[in-house]
Amino acid sequence: MTEVLADAALQALTGLFPDWLVWCDEHGWHARRRAGFVQLYSDGAPAFSVHASDATELAAQLRWQQAADAHAPEGCRRG
Repeated sequence: MTEVLADAALQALTGLFPDWLVWCDEHGWHARRRAGFVQLYSDGAPAFSVHASDATELAAQLRWQQAADAHAPEGCRRG
């Protein structure tokens, strides 16, 4: 039953967040941006991957990232 629920959550998250590759494993739930996103390791750069303990927490993080992307597509840097 747990596997069925995980598969359903995975399908739902994949449909809600098509710009992210979503998966789960023994370490939790993960998502990374799909092709075409430049990974930057600097303060204020947009997130290119997120991790969570469950599907609900991952969905919340991805929704937050969508809002951040809409507000500041190039990231939030102090200038």
